[in-house]
Amino acid sequence: MADGEASPEPGSSAPRRSITIRRSLIRNLCLLIIVLTGAILLTTVITAERIRSSMSEALIERAMGQVEADVAGFLMPVERSLLLSRDLLENGVLDIDAGDGLNRVFVPMIENLPQISAVNIGDAEGRGFLLLRLPDRWRNRQVWTERWGHRLEFREWSDDAPETRWTVDDPPEDERYDPRTRDWYQVVEAARAPGEAAPDQIYWTRPYRFFTTGQLGVTAAVHVTDASGRELVLAFDVLLSDLTEFTQRLEVSENGFGFVVDADARLLGLPGLAQLGNDAARERALLQRPGEIGIELLRDGGRALAERFPERLPTLFSFESEGKTFWVQTRTVELGANQSIRMVVAVPERDLVGAITQQRFFLLGAALLGFAVAVAMAFWLARRYGVPLAALARNSQRIGALELGGIAPVQTRLRELQQLATEQERMRVTLDSFSRYVPMEIVRELMARGEAARIGGERRSVTALFTDVRSFTSIAERLAPEALTAHMAEYFEELLGIIQGDGFGTVTQLNGDGLIALWGAPIDDAAHAQHATQAVLRCRNRLGELAALWQARGLPELPTRFGLASGPAVIGNVGARSRLVYTGMGDTMNLASRLEGLGRFYGVSALASRATRDAAGPGVVWRRVDSVRVKGKQQPVEIFELLGNESEVSDSQREFAAAYEAALEAYTAGEFRAAVAALESLCELRPDDLSVQRLLGLARQSELHPPGPDWDGISEFEVK
Repeated sequence: MADGEASPEPGSSAPRRSITIRRSLIRNLCLLIIVLTGAILLTTVITAERIRSSMSEALIERAMGQVEADVAGFLMPVERSLLLSRDLLENGVLDIDAGDGLNRVFVPMIENLPQISAVNIGDAEGRGFLLLRLPDRWRNRQVWTERWGHRLEFREWSDDAPETRWTVDDPPEDERYDPRTRDWYQVVEAARAPGEAAPDQIYWTRPYRFFTTGQLGVTAAVHVTDASGRELVLAFDVLLSDLTEFTQRLEVSENGFGFVVDADARLLGLPGLAQLGNDAARERALLQRPGEIGIELLRDGGRALAERFPERLPTLFSFESEGKTFWVQTRTVELGANQSIRMVVAVPERDLVGAITQQRFFLLGAALLGFAVAVAMAFWLARRYGVPLAALARNSQRIGALELGGIAPVQTRLRELQQLATEQERMRVTLDSFSRYVPMEIVRELMARGEAARIGGERRSVTALFTDVRSFTSIAERLAPEALTAHMAEYFEELLGIIQGDGFGTVTQLNGDGLIALWGAPIDDAAHAQHATQAVLRCRNRLGELAALWQARGLPELPTRFGLASGPAVIGNVGARSRLVYTGMGDTMNLASRLEGLGRFYGVSALASRATRDAAGPGVVWRRVDSVRVKGKQQPVEIFELLGNESEVSDSQREFAAAYEAALEAYTAGEFRAAVAALESLCELRPDDLSVQRLLGLARQSELHPPGPDWDGISEFEVK
């Protein structure tokens, strides 16, 4: 039969005349391109003026979105750090009376978050702690109101000057400092209903002048019940001058600006205008309303803003000033449980019109270029896509069996479509049944066993791994979505290659910045704990190598926590009939997830259960970190830090691990004084080690307040 002829259809006496796919594609695509291009050009001409307003709204909305993200990036880390610090106080890692321990945590925090100018802690007895960042030094102040009358203890230090200390007993009334009288303490206490427990939400003060520096600022505060049961208020100060420095750097448009006002329309963060370019002008303008600071542009805009200010929803409007039209977008942002601020973005219309004009020319040029490219692509596609069709038909059976390689392109005409349709339908049914399984290795294994895609599973002995990137939220805030996506793709590619590269591990899920992996399923593996442990070590080593490469490329490193647990689990398909996930369920999976989360409390990258440690075999060095009772599990579990293979672990690491385990034994045996002495020595060697700080805090607390007879030394964790 000739290549240009068609096969007779059943019941027909003569074949239909066929047409090649190439000619059909060229004809239909060219017609479609002409129609679409003409419609685009016609629509562009007709609606050019009508889209001016909508384009202005869209552009200023985009500018507001960027400003909102920037302001959130300035203020939200304050709240997140406040909650993290509260957890450290509640878990006994930090103590209000241990100034050195507080400094070791809060000084690096303030250095990384310069928007925090000071840390305050106060209790109901009037005791208080202050860490203050001054322009050239640091200052501590501890307040005692009942122990020795009223006493202030000060300490100052810097990189260039030695530390100085001084004490003031019974200071004059105007120099006394009682945290209970300060706004940040009272705003939390005022939220407590009579007879009820203190709230655990964050509360922000209204703007006020700080006691020590006299500067204007606001404070975020939260109630804390520390490990000893003492009720505290923890607060972080934010200077309005720092907020102003931030808002004046906002990049809104070529001539646009943004600023922040409070619930009373008073300026908290000033706009980047030339009239506000010096400290004196900024000091006069703060906490004034926009129309009160003598700038005509802000006066006109403030008048228009005041007419709409009570509205809580986002507001878009325009106003005239100095012979120009300005577009303004406002948006309300809630702070904590009690305050709100309003962000304001103002852009001159000329900035927007210029963008619209450029957009119109760009659209016209893009349409013409697209037409030329599309016509060329129509010819290219017609020639190129006709070739693979016959190969797809011949290889559809292999595709249905998930063997996706070896497709050979061939020339074809439309008469092959019937064969292709039949084979593609078979492929569709096969892939539709097994597309619920991830990854492909699991699908192939289940197909080899003849198991259908149905809900259910079997009990197996496995090792489960959960991972998570530490501080991923802050990393994500620093990168554009496209850059973050590419960065995480490279990260997951490395981890997947290591975990699945030797054929023992299987990654079952990717969850945002973490993954879940199994050893011992779906392929049986008697040495699953050993293979899992070695895979984690390879992942950790590789991430260490990548960190330097990423930094050289201007990308953040991705510090990862690993949680390993070994034991029985039900492995199989869970979900609904329309969507299945191959995963594990049971206590072993839950424990691995909890251990990954606990890593942040101990400052370790890899935590494992005793079952994993025992089954991993010789040649691996571990450190027993603690015995814990995690959320949802009554029986305590011994947890171990994975240090590395014997050839990789230094003598100093081994000595540290042995000394820590000895201190832990003393602590669990109730020998608190010995534990404190040992841990204080370790703290001098590794002052930043969270596991040592945490255990030292617990040992000190137990020495001061010995636990009852039913105390078992087990750490309780209610967090996931």
